[in-house]
Amino acid sequence: MKRPRSQPRPAPSGKFLQELRSLGYERIVGVDEVGRGALAGPICVAAVEISREIAGIDDSKKITANQRERICEIIRQQAVQISYGWASNAEIDQLGLAPALNIAYERALRPVDIDLLLTDNYTPSYVLKHIRAVRGDQLFYPVAAASIVAKVCRDQLMRVYAEQFPNYLWQFNAGYGTPAHKKVLDALGPCPLHRRSFLHQ
Repeated sequence: MKRPRSQPRPAPSGKFLQELRSLGYERIVGVDEVGRGALAGPICVAAVEISREIAGIDDSKKITANQRERICEIIRQQAVQISYGWASNAEIDQLGLAPALNIAYERALRPVDIDLLLTDNYTPSYVLKHIRAVRGDQLFYPVAAASIVAKVCRDQLMRVYAEQFPNYLWQFNAGYGTPAHKKVLDALGPCPLHRRSFLHQ
């Protein structure tokens, strides 16, 4: 017996936002991070509030780099609020990944007015009304928007860093442990932007 073909997963829509607004929530913010598993560079967290649907918004991993750049620019133009939080490679090494990640989230969320927070399986470390879900960037429209903004912003930063440390090819790998990146690491060793604690795992 042939297995039925799985149906394509629909992209997040704004319908859930409309339902939440009907319950009285006005400032609905999505938050997501990128860079958690990279060998170099910071973690970036983005918090985004959008009031209207933007065509093409989806989990950042599901769309191409060109699509992310285009959609990110529209999000930046139309978002009600956007905030960023960062944790550097030095903070990751000093504090550990989980505490540094919490710091990046707090830095992104503190300046934002929030009635309800939507997250990709993240629980805020301080009291804040929120809804979390595994794969929230595939379910919640504002979280998908935040995933795109965070990805584009961090990739842009890593391209700037690549000009300072060109051997590691960060303009192509964004600091992640690709075979090419690891090959250069084996040959040259780490630079000041590498996470030393990750290299010894």
